[in-house]
Amino acid sequence: MGLLTNMSRWFSGLRRNRIFLSSRSEYFCSGTLRDNEIVGAVANAIATNVAKLTPQIIRKTADGTTIKNDKLSRLLSLRPNAENSTYDFLYKLASDLVYTSNAFAVCFYNDDFTEITSIQPVTVTEHRIFEVDNVLYLKFTWEYDKKSYIVPYQFVIHLKGRYNKKRFLGTPPDDELKHSTDLLEVTYNGIKNVIQNSASLRGYLKYNNFADDEELKAKVREFQDAYMTAENEGGLAGLDNTIDFREITQKPPTIPIAQVSFFRENIYRYYGVNEKILNSAYTEADWNSFYESVIEPIAFQLSLEFTFKLFTDGERSFGNKIVFTTNRLQYATLQTRNAIAGNLFDRGVITINEYREFMYLPQIEDGDVRMVSLNYVKADEQTQYQIGRQGNAAQQEEDESTDAAKTINYIKSRMKEGENNV
Repeated sequence: MGLLTNMSRWFSGLRRNRIFLSSRSEYFCSGTLRDNEIVGAVANAIATNVAKLTPQIIRKTADGTTIKNDKLSRLLSLRPNAENSTYDFLYKLASDLVYTSNAFAVCFYNDDFTEITSIQPVTVTEHRIFEVDNVLYLKFTWEYDKKSYIVPYQFVIHLKGRYNKKRFLGTPPDDELKHSTDLLEVTYNGIKNVIQNSASLRGYLKYNNFADDEELKAKVREFQDAYMTAENEGGLAGLDNTIDFREITQKPPTIPIAQVSFFRENIYRYYGVNEKILNSAYTEADWNSFYESVIEPIAFQLSLEFTFKLFTDGERSFGNKIVFTTNRLQYATLQTRNAIAGNLFDRGVITINEYREFMYLPQIEDGDVRMVSLNYVKADEQTQYQIGRQGNAAQQEEDESTDAAKTINYIKSRMKEGENNV
């Protein structure tokens, strides 16, 4: 409740600006896609993989790139707000992006607006971006409390999908998927009715005596209770000549598999996924294609949006940047991981422990060092090794020359002794 109180208090001054608002051009989320099981499966697959991204604050300078570990970095990488871990935070943003093509998160600051204290994702039921005196604002209705808020757009993390028709907003998928989802629902309802009707009537009883409706209903109930329950273990019924039982043979319902597959594939194509991704039965190539076409664009958009909204112009000019990365090799085969990680290791790009991580091996003590392929020495000692080897080679050459001279002198002395003895 503390978070809600903070939000209400923080927005109280901004809500007075509602005089500038009009009700036109607002987008109302229908919510129909959130109830669709196929879109739900797609949203889960995309959101699960987006949630695995790792946010990092980096700074690029002439001296190289450094990864920062300040308060903002810890906020992003661990818990953006009191309610959500980083995984939950990114999962929610990605889910909203799939369902509505727009995802929002509001940034909260301390009293003097010098430090970000939390970032809260908000699922909205209606929203509109408008401009007043060259300042953009977001008006939205929060699904949680059904209240309307107005927030400066600079304080909002906003992800957009299919940004091709509207000025500020992504194109909602409701209309574009309407034909497929509606026809798929009609097909499902038809299948449901067929199955229900097929199980509604198993047979009928024909009575050879005259009876009114109430008497017939009573006799049917007696027959059911006597012979069509679990207690009738023998499965036999005894009938006299006043009753005939006629079984109705039901044909198995015909399911229009081709129709269902067609509509499902339309939805899959819209979001860039397939059955293999949804069922976790993908190959390395399937995953790489899915990552490059679906996950990577979202990661790129996250990086740009967070960098622009969380840093000032001065901070950005000094090379500060927020990136969202992932270990793509986690879905590669053992052979691929070994080949790539081995090359990186040989060139001194990664450490021993990073190499072991690629191979899903535990870290070792003193393993945070880089090696290069000079008989695998520490990267920062390779120059000394080269100098030492050259020195040793020169000393060895000198020693060999000395030994040769000694040998020649020895031979000469022995030959001279032989001449004297003759």
